[in-house]
Amino acid sequence: GTDLGLCQNHLELCLELRKGILAGFQLGLSVQEVVRSRVDSIESFRLAHLCRRGGCSGGFAPATVVSKLVGVLAQLLLSENEKEVAVVNEALCAALEKDVQATTTAMLELMTAEASVRDKAVAFLSRELCPRADKLLNNSDEAQNAVATQIKKLMGTANAGEYSMCMKILFSLQIFKSGETGANELLNIVMNAIDLTADFDAAGDSVDRVLMMLGSARLMFKHGASPNKIMSFISKKVLPKYDELNATQQTNLLKVVAEISPFLRGHPCREFLTAVYPLMLTLLPEEATAETKISYTAIECVLYAFHQTASRVPGFLHSLCGIKINTGQPENKIDEDHTAKLADLHKRLEVAKKLSNEFVEKLQQVQKKLNETKPDTEEAKKDLSTKKDACNASLRTCRHVSTLAEALKRTPTPTFLADGSARTLSWRDNIKGGGG
Repeated sequence: GTDLGLCQNHLELCLELRKGILAGFQLGLSVQEVVRSRVDSIESFRLAHLCRRGGCSGGFAPATVVSKLVGVLAQLLLSENEKEVAVVNEALCAALEKDVQATTTAMLELMTAEASVRDKAVAFLSRELCPRADKLLNNSDEAQNAVATQIKKLMGTANAGEYSMCMKILFSLQIFKSGETGANELLNIVMNAIDLTADFDAAGDSVDRVLMMLGSARLMFKHGASPNKIMSFISKKVLPKYDELNATQQTNLLKVVAEISPFLRGHPCREFLTAVYPLMLTLLPEEATAETKISYTAIECVLYAFHQTASRVPGFLHSLCGIKINTGQPENKIDEDHTAKLADLHKRLEVAKKLSNEFVEKLQQVQKKLNETKPDTEEAKKDLSTKKDACNASLRTCRHVSTLAEALKRTPTPTFLADGSARTLSWRDNIKGGGG
């Protein structure tokens, strides 16, 4: 084999575990005896090289050996024998404690393996590393940088569960906790994974992953990272393809937009308003009829984002939608006549407010009936609780839409519900503050 520059007993150890896995079948042993052979090999590895027991003169196994053995052990997590899986998990946990850098990077490398092994590696890291990442990784800048480098390689192809796990690890690393600088470094990882230079493929398999990554950036903006590049990507490449997304993707996109909007400042607000305002008009119904269909969550999102961003560039609004706020800047275009645009906006806002208030009345009747219901089984209790939660969520959304619409149609000047004046977005009602 290749000379790894290791002492002989460590090199033999690397081969020993593999032999323990294969030898059983070569010797014609039973399945039970094969499993016992593998368990004994794993336990010997753990005791001799991770617990300072046994006769290994070299002490703990070096990182190169640990990496190779972790790769072998992780594949044994696929075993159907509970005892074997327990011993493997114990050995991998011991490896984490003794060489967190080698063990973590080796497990992350398995995220490029076949799906079954990949899933086991992600499950192990989510279960055993994420809750202790801050403690295990932050004693060494080298370990943090090595893990971060490996994660960067994976982000472009990570699925939802893998991405979430990777972000939890990254957020725990001390090297990214330096305020605005660390937040921007994390944001760069996300932006590179999204590839802001590429076109947004609304029909592609990666849509949900891109929307998830865009949403995760909100946490970095809260710590000072700039949202300008992300929102420019959304404004120029994603919002124009809104109609090509399915209903769930449309809602997720607009939630992302709403949650990012409080962090936007300056010219990016103009770019965003130019992109989102036509969509806002299509979501706001022109009239209330029996056939009128309205998405209250979508309207809440665009109205919330409009309030946030319009409040920062009030002079830009006159030519956009007819709202005239003289800031003394050339962009005000005070002499132009945009009364028709303003009348159209006010009409739509009035319809949205009316429909919201009417739906609130219906929901309150439903809520009253739900509160009077007496479930007689556990299943009925769970069903009732789910219905109550859904009803309450819809009430919050409709009330917020009504409030946002009313404030925006006030004359002669609208009241912008932004920053400290903003209400919490309905799906984040347990989080205080206008940032959603």
